[in-house]
Amino acid sequence: MPDDKHTYHANGKLLLTAEYFVLHGAKAIALPLQYGQQMEVAAGSRQQVVSWKAFMNEGLWFSCDFKLPDLRIVHSSDTEKALILQDALKAVVEMNPQFELNGGLDIYTKIDFHSQWGFGSSSTMIANLASWAGVDPFELNEKIFHGSGFDIACASADGPIFYQKNKKPEPVDLDYPFLDQLYFVYSGAKKNTRSEVRRFLKHGAVSAAQVDEINAISERMSQSKTLIDFQQSLVAHEQLVSKLLKVPTVKSTYFVDFNGEIKSLGAWGGDFYLAATAMDKKNVLQYFGEKGLQVIFPWKALVLNNR
Repeated sequence: MPDDKHTYHANGKLLLTAEYFVLHGAKAIALPLQYGQQMEVAAGSRQQVVSWKAFMNEGLWFSCDFKLPDLRIVHSSDTEKALILQDALKAVVEMNPQFELNGGLDIYTKIDFHSQWGFGSSSTMIANLASWAGVDPFELNEKIFHGSGFDIACASADGPIFYQKNKKPEPVDLDYPFLDQLYFVYSGAKKNTRSEVRRFLKHGAVSAAQVDEINAISERMSQSKTLIDFQQSLVAHEQLVSKLLKVPTVKSTYFVDFNGEIKSLGAWGGDFYLAATAMDKKNVLQYFGEKGLQVIFPWKALVLNNR
């Protein structure tokens, strides 16, 4: 490892459509975010030790030391995270025989979002690790998390994309004339995506007809010209996922009096909601604030679009 530092960056993500269904090949709309993770790799201060320190805006949130050459964990602040990271490091060494971990390394990562928001602290780590090691990030992600890979596609995207598993992502223009009426609302709960994926793949049954229906909704949503068109697509999507999971929609459970439509994003019951409403921003903030929901992003403040 040379003495100079190497820096990598990956975008965070949100899934607008096809949660759960994307695991079965459905066409999803995926959103790269203006928030992400940076990774810096430098020659280490300790021989034969890989020191990993992960920061967010509030400070250090995870640390771990691995002893070379076998990547044995000698210290960690979180055993579960350390084991996942150990698996990932071992995988990249196996995937690229030319990539060697030797001497000592100091690795610093920084996410500029809260780790509980579900913006992709794991997927951005995988993407940066793959860039550093010169391996396929989708293959690495499959080895570690077994997810659909949409989050890996978002890591390097410059704007919204259509994503289907094992297919090349396609750019999609979502420059809606009603962007100012769209808000992302943090539910206050973080879902463990890894366990949700495992549970769904084990128990979830998705038909070809349902995949076709989701594909049609994704297409229709991407082409919405008015807020009402967009809201109708949200309702159709929520009803389909509600039927699949056999749970009521988020709006009918928590926001039945909301003047607009609300869609869950990602694993249901956690992370973020998308709110589409004709209300002005002040009233939107007041409505959700009265329900104890304070973390709210307007679309333009969150979704990356550098095209």
